[in-house]
Amino acid sequence: MLIAVTSSDGKHIDTHFGKADRFLVYEVGTGEPALQHEVEAPRYCGGTGPGHDLMQDKLAAIAASLGDCRVIVTSMIGESPKAEMERLGIEIISISGPVSDVLKEVIKLY
Repeated sequence: MLIAVTSSDGKHIDTHFGKADRFLVYEVGTGEPALQHEVEAPRYCGGTGPGHDLMQDKLAAIAASLGDCRVIVTSMIGESPKAEMERLGIEIISISGPVSDVLKEVIKLY
């Protein structure tokens, strides 16, 4: 199973979905999660304040860029972008921590 994460350093899930300009895609199953590739994506949030409009075109571009990946693990995401990503077929899990440890726990949900 492919799972994307938002990470500033490749070691920790610590980046807000809206501030991510890349997603690290891992193959997760038995054994250690293995980094498969990195996907550059348009940064969803450009500003610093709350209250911006839902940008469906950017979310659609992010979903499309992830290909077969159907789960994103991110430290935080707003309710509107989360709902839209889930409508596009991408499940969102909000949690922070070391990538390997978190992914080993997430895979148990499937």
